[in-house]
Amino acid sequence: MTSTKTGGVTIDTGIGLLRISDTIPVPVKTAWALLTSRRHISKWWGDYVAIELHPGGAFEELWTSPEGHQSRAFGTVRQVAAPHLLEVTWREDAWNYSTTVHLHLRQVGDQTQVSITHKDWPAPVTDAVRAMLAKHYYGWRTCLTRLKAYAADFVAAKVATVS
Repeated sequence: MTSTKTGGVTIDTGIGLLRISDTIPVPVKTAWALLTSRRHISKWWGDYVAIELHPGGAFEELWTSPEGHQSRAFGTVRQVAAPHLLEVTWREDAWNYSTTVHLHLRQVGDQTQVSITHKDWPAPVTDAVRAMLAKHYYGWRTCLTRLKAYAADFVAAKVATVS
């Protein structure tokens, strides 16, 4: 079996697809702002992420691996439909291919379901690509966990200023 689904995670190594989702405790318009505004991105993702929020705009993420290697992911914004959809191409310096990252936001009551689909991995899926899928699963999981915590803190701070 090449597909695994547990809660909000689907990894299909047969076709090279990763889908992960979580619900964050803010309405969709606030979630969009937290996901796309530079001042918010720097709080939960880091100062090393930049995105020009229009079709054709640039995307770039810089990071240092645990081994101390500098790395970069970069791409181009394909689609923006605020506050529900953002799609970018994703490529890393060491790759000779590009993938696609699709973020979809959906209002669920007074919260937002954030779904990330990372697709278009090279076929046939090799062991190296499987390793990249696993690495990106942990990366996206970490991002969603940080976003969820930041959203909760954001709501708590707003409540505290009103009280």
